[in-house]
Amino acid sequence: GGVILFVIRFLNSLNKQGHLVYCLESRRWTWDLEKIKSERVSEDFVVHTTLQMNSLPKPFQTGLMIAACLGSIFNGPILRKAIEENELEVDSFIKSGKDGGYIEESESGSYRWTHDQIQQAAYNLILPTQRESFHYHLGRRLLKNSANCDMNGDFLFMIVENMNRGTDLKLNRDEMTQLARLNLQAGNEAMSTSGFHSAAKYLQQGINLLSKDSWIHEYDLTIQLYDAALDTYYTAGQFSNFEVAVKQPLTHAICFEDKLNSYHHLVRFLTASGRSEEALETCLSVLRTLGVEISPNANAESLLTEAISVKEIIRNSHIHNLLDLPKMEDFDKMAAMTFLNTAVLCSYETNEFTFFFVICRMVKLSVRHGLCSISAVAFSLYGALLTCPIISDFDESYEMGRLALRAIDTLDAFMMKQQVFLFFYGSIAHCKDPLQASAPKLLEGYEAAFALGDMESVTAHLQLYAGVAVWGCGEKLTKAEEIVRIHAKRMLQHKQVVSCKNILIHLQQATELIGLHEDVYSTFLNISEEEFFRQEMNCRGAHTMKLILHTCRMYLAVMRGNMELAAREYESNGAEYQGGIRFIGTITRVFLAGLVGFFVARKQTSDVEKWIHVGVRSMDTMKSWTEDSSWNYEHRLFLLEAEYYFFKGDKHEHLASAKYKQSIAAAKKHKFKNDEGLAAQKAAVFHRHYNRKKEALTNFQHAKACYESWGAEGLVKEIEIKIASLSQ
Repeated sequence: GGVILFVIRFLNSLNKQGHLVYCLESRRWTWDLEKIKSERVSEDFVVHTTLQMNSLPKPFQTGLMIAACLGSIFNGPILRKAIEENELEVDSFIKSGKDGGYIEESESGSYRWTHDQIQQAAYNLILPTQRESFHYHLGRRLLKNSANCDMNGDFLFMIVENMNRGTDLKLNRDEMTQLARLNLQAGNEAMSTSGFHSAAKYLQQGINLLSKDSWIHEYDLTIQLYDAALDTYYTAGQFSNFEVAVKQPLTHAICFEDKLNSYHHLVRFLTASGRSEEALETCLSVLRTLGVEISPNANAESLLTEAISVKEIIRNSHIHNLLDLPKMEDFDKMAAMTFLNTAVLCSYETNEFTFFFVICRMVKLSVRHGLCSISAVAFSLYGALLTCPIISDFDESYEMGRLALRAIDTLDAFMMKQQVFLFFYGSIAHCKDPLQASAPKLLEGYEAAFALGDMESVTAHLQLYAGVAVWGCGEKLTKAEEIVRIHAKRMLQHKQVVSCKNILIHLQQATELIGLHEDVYSTFLNISEEEFFRQEMNCRGAHTMKLILHTCRMYLAVMRGNMELAAREYESNGAEYQGGIRFIGTITRVFLAGLVGFFVARKQTSDVEKWIHVGVRSMDTMKSWTEDSSWNYEHRLFLLEAEYYFFKGDKHEHLASAKYKQSIAAAKKHKFKNDEGLAAQKAAVFHRHYNRKKEALTNFQHAKACYESWGAEGLVKEIEIKIASLSQ
């Protein structure tokens, strides 16, 4: 494009100088070759075009320079605001610009340069030594000629971008303060449209413009800039900037209330950095100052007492009337709700009982002191809490979850939608609804969280989606793998490395099931899978990551039929396989633990009672879940019962055979292709044990067909080996 433009411009210049003309008499072009040879021609198109522009009328050159500073696309009204009175006639400039081939009108009615090199040539008309001043005064002129209603979006950014180019000029204190304010406004505007990196740039510039004594003379502006900057630094993954900036308000803010935002973002930062214990300690300290005491030494007994008191409070208020409670007005109570909400993730990572207490306090504050937007999250969290084995009230859990969804509208809690979705579709909905329905809702919550910069919820939604897609609903594996891979890259782009690690565990599992020979840890983090596992297992804390890692490895072992390896994975983290909120990971761990328990009990002569207890406990849990949702759990219950009867021996052989068939049929009916394949694979092992070669072969072939339909080519290859062995 640049070469063609160069040729056209050069020929036009020769025509204007009379060196190349069209002769009407001969009807042909004529030229003066000697004069053309004497012309000084730059090999650089931009330089050549700038030289041409220098011969144009001065007012037109001024218009070109101003338009070049307005960007690749600009409109007439903005151009008029940028031009001083009597400096240039705008309509005439636009006509001449179009006639000269410099600019063209777009379909939207705005104007654009015919080529980016034309714009650069026009910009080069401004002397390098005058560019900072030109930009700054252009920005001030736009600001002066604008009404308050114009000060948003691209126009605001245009003003600030131009004025920021002049920050090296000798600006007085008032000018610097005005520009700092404009950068704050631009940063907030960019944040509102999820432009986190742009926002961080504006806010950092605003901070740089503050005077050394701004905490004294421009206190409100200073605290607002730092509060906004901390939010954007965290969301954009600019953690080094965050660590420097967070010290300022915590040191200089004049009251505790003005430090709350900084503490809030500090807790988020510490959690995202894998320092959950430090984050929780900070959170509990702030809560104590706000009058909310939570013991770090909570246990099951104290939790049960707290949960019973909350149930009593809700019963007295009636669930259906909770949304009619008055609005929360007390500042300290609203601040406490914010920090309780912030404490949710770090307490989940460090102390399960503290996590449960945080939930109970959120509900109590909402019922006793009025509702706020975070109350919607509190109700969804409480609904999730009710799914724990220590309580197991699934009807009230579902009712509280539906209430939380309604609260998004009733309490105008749209900024909390992603958190409500997280706990409802991640742990409550499948108490009653088909598990498959949760996958798209978790992706919807993920997008809502990303738009708001809620990186904690972003990670949690993606983890739960990956779990539901792979462990739970038998969705096409290639689709799940593609979605998780895309968003894992997105997390790394935002420097959310700790969060990304949790996602990569799921991605590695998916790639192995699909049959891809890829070490995703090496692809994304430049370390091997073995090194990744060693690091995380030796890492203090990282509770959730370790749990996900063990579960994924155990799931792969079970699906591959390597039950000995699955048993070793269970023993390394077995205490974690029965309790907690009923997230998809909890469901999967309970199911896998039962399969492992009955297998080891059948194979070993020692510790049989221990392993039978593991299996029966899982089977009993699955039975209680099936009572509320046969769709999601019935096929898994049948498979656990089949494995139990297989363990019991020859006298129960007919019962085991019947249960395998029931499990396969139920999984097929409810569209769980992965579990249908697993049940058929287990049935094949059962029949092979009793030397029923034909039945074993039929079930292995059934398992292969299921895994092919699911997209698990890695499992298909392993089943083919077993089929070949049986066929000999």
